[in-house]
Amino acid sequence: MQSSPALQAANHFLSVVWDGDRPNDEALLAALDGLIAAYHVTPEGEVSDPDVDAPRQEGASLFAEVAARFPEYGHYPVADPARPMDDALMMGNAIDDLADLTLDMREVVWTAEHLSIDDAHFAFRLLFLHWGQHARELSLYLCSRLWG
Repeated sequence: MQSSPALQAANHFLSVVWDGDRPNDEALLAALDGLIAAYHVTPEGEVSDPDVDAPRQEGASLFAEVAARFPEYGHYPVADPARPMDDALMMGNAIDDLADLTLDMREVVWTAEHLSIDDAHFAFRLLFLHWGQHARELSLYLCSRLWG
């Protein structure tokens, strides 16, 4: 299997979140920064077989695993910059962010292992519409915890 910055960042993120002791906020923030940086150097890729989908863990069970591993994480306020200034703040959830990032990065890794690096690049970039927002909002939450 070929490697790339996207695949290395996805594997590193999964390792930081799930291997060994629970990571501190700074290590998790660095892994998120790695994902964002990798997005900018990842080629667009293409899909070789549109009928093949990566298996995905059921969301509620993964959410429970993340909540058990990161019990001090929770809700945090976020604002949608596309909304009018007088709109109320919304709530983000660091546990949901980590669960969704895990699902998306596992899909990228699975795609590289079972299809091709080109397919994985396509998935990494396409899923950025989802995981990118989670990564950015979670990064702000972690910065607040670290230096807030």
